[in-house]
Amino acid sequence: MYVISRKVRGTEETLKDSNSNSNKIFHNFSSAEILVKKLNLHTHSDKKWCVKKIKNKIEQ
Repeated sequence: MYVISRKVRGTEETLKDSNSNSNKIFHNFSSAEILVKKLNLHTHSDKKWCVKKIKNKIEQ
């Protein structure tokens, strides 16, 4: 499972689901990577988004 995150002024920020405070979770890397590329087209160079692997409850 994957999330999309970035660092802003030293604080990690994670992309949220629309109309929610929950992190947007992707089940495969390629889906997350496609969205990251779209987001980064319109993002300042010092605040780029990236894909980050997370552990699900089964892996812990």
